[in-house]
Amino acid sequence: MAFGKKKADAAVAEGTVAEATTLEQKEKLGANQKIGALAASIVAATATGYVPNYINLYYTELMGVAIGTIGAIIMITKLLDGVSDIIMGMIIDRTHTKWGKAKPWLLAGAAGLAISMMLLFGCPPSWGMGGKIAFATLFYILANPIFGTMVAVSANTLPNLISGNSDHRATIGVFKGLGAMIPLLLIGIVVPKLLEVMGESQATYTTATGIFAALAIVCAIIAFLLIRETVSERAEAVLGQEKQPVGESLKNLFTNKYFLWLVGGTILYNLTGAPVATYYAKYIFHNVGVATYINLPGIVMVLLLPLALPIVKKFGKRQCMVVGLAGAAIGHIIIFFANDNLGMFMIGKTLASVLSVPYFVALIPLMGEVCDYALYKSGKPMDGTISSANSMGEKIGVGLIAGVSSLMMQVAGFQSNTTGAEIAQPDSALFMIRFLMGIFPAALFLLAAFCFWHVNMDRENITEIQKELKEKGMR
Repeated sequence: MAFGKKKADAAVAEGTVAEATTLEQKEKLGANQKIGALAASIVAATATGYVPNYINLYYTELMGVAIGTIGAIIMITKLLDGVSDIIMGMIIDRTHTKWGKAKPWLLAGAAGLAISMMLLFGCPPSWGMGGKIAFATLFYILANPIFGTMVAVSANTLPNLISGNSDHRATIGVFKGLGAMIPLLLIGIVVPKLLEVMGESQATYTTATGIFAALAIVCAIIAFLLIRETVSERAEAVLGQEKQPVGESLKNLFTNKYFLWLVGGTILYNLTGAPVATYYAKYIFHNVGVATYINLPGIVMVLLLPLALPIVKKFGKRQCMVVGLAGAAIGHIIIFFANDNLGMFMIGKTLASVLSVPYFVALIPLMGEVCDYALYKSGKPMDGTISSANSMGEKIGVGLIAGVSSLMMQVAGFQSNTTGAEIAQPDSALFMIRFLMGIFPAALFLLAAFCFWHVNMDRENITEIQKELKEKGMR
């Protein structure tokens, strides 16, 4: 394909040995880039993990708000998420600073996220029910569709701005996966223990939220200082800073079938994580602290991420994702039939966690290939806009399932309470908790696998496309 870029052709034609050496140096993936990507991922996972996982528990068990009401708040704000993620991606594509395109937004978003989280989990208990609902709505919008969007889209764009090399992107995917697991382990292991030891009190939530707020700010600073956006530097040197019209960007985005399948797959994957583990521990195993053990298989995922890299490289990104997600579905079917058998439950949970590892390793390079394809077709970088698929999937999926699961539990007769003690839930509510941990995610894993099967970049000769982009100095 001819891009019609005289500047690009001249850059290739006048290439010298010295320039080639400089390019090769830039292509090396240094430890600073890996650690920076890990730190950025921690910020994003804090945004998409802590708030959706504990907003239900905080407002139902401590503030006495009906679980269906919280679910409705989350569901309504999801209308903002899809729009805000694409807008944020387009803003990043149009940002040009000496620090880069995405890094400034990561830092600003982390500060806003920290403040809004502290406020969200600091609702005045003396307020009436209407005041509590308004309070939750306002600060959830700030923490999720606004500042959560800033950090999530920025963090998901950075891997494609660090390197245009597919193998490097896969390595970055490992570090990004490691970074994402750190907040998730804290969410699943440390917070339940705090609730068990300190009790379900305001002090406990203030302590837990303060940990995540500090983590977000510190890691955003680390990522800002360590990451260098070498791809955007190189592309701007060749393409300049010409901005693609918004209408053209949207047309290119929504006519890109691979982007649409990618969005569908990431949303469905993140819909599998209904935030009911703590409810399961409290009402099925009758001990809220058991949530710590339920989430222990997440540690296995962290340890296996580097080992999955050669497997993904050998068998292919798309293929490994599809097989792994289908296997994860089997693990959740085992969880459903385990009921209150902790041993059987842990077998299913471990199987599902291990087989989900290829998703975390392969998603970043697969998304990078979609970004390269979009650049090849349009001649304009769309890294931020395309990368919004990941953050959109995370935020819409995690937030939507938090809302949907809340409404489903409300319909099933789940009873909110402010005593902190376990109450007798009806059998219908207990069955719904099991369903949301078992059959529901199993079905969604299979649907996600179906979507990712259609992100077949080999069909477009992506290797040749990437080679041409590199030769033209556009990657």
